[in-house]
Amino acid sequence: MKKILSIILLLSINSYSQVGYWTAYNFHVEEGSEELVLKYFNEYFSNNKLAEGVTVSLFENHFKDSGWNFSHQILFVGPLDGLATQYSTAPSDAWSLFILKMNRHITLHSSFMGDIDISYGNGATKDFPIQRVYSLEANDPAKYLQAFKKYNSKYNKADRLILTGGFSAGIDRTYGNTWIVQSFKDFKGAFGGHAKLPSKYSPEEHRKAWMESRKNNGGVELRRSFLRILLATY
Repeated sequence: MKKILSIILLLSINSYSQVGYWTAYNFHVEEGSEELVLKYFNEYFSNNKLAEGVTVSLFENHFKDSGWNFSHQILFVGPLDGLATQYSTAPSDAWSLFILKMNRHITLHSSFMGDIDISYGNGATKDFPIQRVYSLEANDPAKYLQAFKKYNSKYNKADRLILTGGFSAGIDRTYGNTWIVQSFKDFKGAFGGHAKLPSKYSPEEHRKAWMESRKNNGGVELRRSFLRILLATY
């Protein structure tokens, strides 16, 4: 498979909003080359500006399923105009050299793109580096989003960033039509999940609200999942 690399988008997330768009490139890093790949990523993106509003992040795929078993991911997130500008800009010599260096140590696994419909939480992505990613099949996307908003607008806890959206290219329906990213400050939060985080609401209040959300979301089926670790972001 031809080795290539490009960029994916991931924004710092604040309270509920229509967030933006993203592209993702998933790849395998040759054993022993992990530090070099991180070094090349940091060298390039610390010295070269992205389009306005666009961020780029490098992740290690730590816990993975058989379908999403790539070792690393590069993710760009940004507004529509910013992302369009990023992809429309002619490649520079520095970019070409970066790709050349990376391609010596990686093999592309897959790539896809999509949109971010909703996010809840306060803080920058860099402060929530442990991220659980799910792909789902929502039987009724409108009902799913409505239920997601109702629950998370009130009950999302302070130590979690959560966002959801859809896929627009790069996957087939076996992966579902919807995704969720839950971001935590550490592995304790990621292992325990949302239920174990402190809250001003009682466990019973959370349980009742969660059961109501599941009842009203139109039906959702889990298709894929992995846990990624943020290595660097610009």
